[in-house]
Order: sequence, then C-alpha cells, then structure tokens
Amino acid sequence: MRFTTHILGAALLMPLFSSAQCTDLFISEYLEGWSNNKAIEIFNPTDAAVDLGDYRLERYSNGATTAQDNQKVDLSGTLEANSVVVVVLDKQDPDGVDFEAPVWDELAEAADLWVCPVYAENNTMYFNGNDAMVLRKISTNSAIDIFGKIGEDPGVTGWAEMTQNHSLVRKEAVTQGDTDAIDEFLVVDEWNGTLWSSDSLDYTLDVVFANLGSHTCDCGTTVVDEHSVSNEFEIFPNPSSGNFAWLRSEKAVQEVTVYSLSGQLLVRQQLNGQKVSQLSMKDSSAGIYLVEVTFENGARSMQRFVLK
Repeated sequence: MRFTTHILGAALLMPLFSSAQCTDLFISEYLEGWSNNKAIEIFNPTDAAVDLGDYRLERYSNGATTAQDNQKVDLSGTLEANSVVVVVLDKQDPDGVDFEAPVWDELAEAADLWVCPVYAENNTMYFNGNDAMVLRKISTNSAIDIFGKIGEDPGVTGWAEMTQNHSLVRKEAVTQGDTDAIDEFLVVDEWNGTLWSSDSLDYTLDVVFANLGSHTCDCGTTVVDEHSVSNEFEIFPNPSSGNFAWLRSEKAVQEVTVYSLSGQLLVRQQLNGQKVSQLSMKDSSAGIYLVEVTFENGARSMQRFVLK
C-alpha cells in the first residue's frame, strides 16, 4: 500500500476535496504488459482506512459467466485513505515456478501484494486482455467494480484491442466503480491508455509504469509538493500559471521530454549538455504532465509538472 509514487521519490500527494460518490474502493489502473508484467492497482477514495480483507479480485476468463475458485484471490492488509495498493503476479524468481519469465524490476519495485504464481492453484492474475476482472466486496457479496463485461468475449466485440499490451489509468472524473455486469464496456469512456510498443520513439519503461503507485481523481485531486530524493533536477515554478517553466540540473542534460498522463509525447527538447533551460508549454492545457530528463551519462529521471 502506498501514498506516494515511486517515480517522484518522496513527493507528497494530498487530497483537496471529496465527493459523495467516493464511498468505496475501485480499480484505478490496469496493466497488461509483455510476458508476466501484469498488475491491478486499487484506489481508496474515502477519507478513512479500509480493511482489504473484505475484498477480493476475480477473473472471468474468455467470456465466462462465472469465476472458478482458483480464479479468485482474497486481498489482505489495510489501505489508507487516498492511497493505492498494487497487486502483481508473483513472478520474481523464474527458476522457482515452472519456466516463466520474471516480472521486470520496475514493476517489482511498485508491487504491494504478490499473488500466487502457480497456475493450477490460482490464476487470477493471468489475465491477458480478454478477461473481465471484478473487485468484489466479500461481506456484501457485491461487485464494486467490473473491468470489461462479464460473459462477453472481447475477441468478438473488440475491446481487447485496447486492453491487451496496454497500461490503462482510470480518468480523473471517475469517482466510483462500474457495478453493472452487463452494460457495454467502452474503454475510452473511463480509461486513458498507453500502448506497450517496441518502437523506441514512443516507448519507455517510465511511460508504461509512470502512474503506477498513485492515483488522481475528483475524489481527491492532488497537488504535488516536489522533493526529489536524488535532487537530479528541479522545475520551477511548479505549479506554473504561464506558458513555460525553467529546468535546472546539477548534471549535464542531453534531452528533455514531456508526456501527458496518458503517455502521449508532447514536447522533446535537445539540451546538448546544458544544465539550465526554459521548458516551453505553449498551447498546452491546464493539467498534470510528466517531465523526463535524459542526462549525458544515459541516466534518466522523471518528475510531475503542474500547469495551471
């Protein structure tokens, strides 16, 4: 369970207001990447800690109308208010379970709860883009959030094209889970997606994992108080109300890129060793952006930037 994002180091996220709809947990991020890199992030939008022992995840495979016992996993622990828990398939040791590849280090660092990797015992986290996923409250036996459509084969309806090899983040306007098991599932209505692509111009690990570990929504829109542990670079002013900000680093910078929270590349600037530069955000709308710096030694670092 976490209250800060691993990308921001010690950045503090603080809720500003709440909504009457923000009364129970919901799925805030769905990650279906290459091999075993799969994760479900669950957000607590309430103003109180929640006992995760009253919740479980269920997988409805390939259009099935029921989930088998080994397709359900009970959660555990306590999830603090306005915090997330990241659930990941426990593929840390490729020699320990069959011949499967391990999850990448970046995903392992974000994991809070590991789920049994032995397929015959439990295969809840073996979704691959064509399975409905349900977050269920055990005490009331009610589905409080449904990803996909129970009983529907997405290979026929097409929504798997946006759920396979994608990192999907719940839109900020969503303040509660989808509890209708048979309504039409339109991914773009509630989710922003980043495609896992091998194209080096569009794809970095930082982008597909960028939002994992924190969530922003109208239940608790966040402000960002930047305190980078490494102090590799700073952006000021942040937040900014103008068309630009300044970037300053103690190391020589090769390139600066700016992404939307959905992973779209918006700005690319070559600095060629400079340590101070103006970051232009002309014609950009107000919102939260991800600024990635590539240093001349090849290292990279990312921070959030808020444009008012």
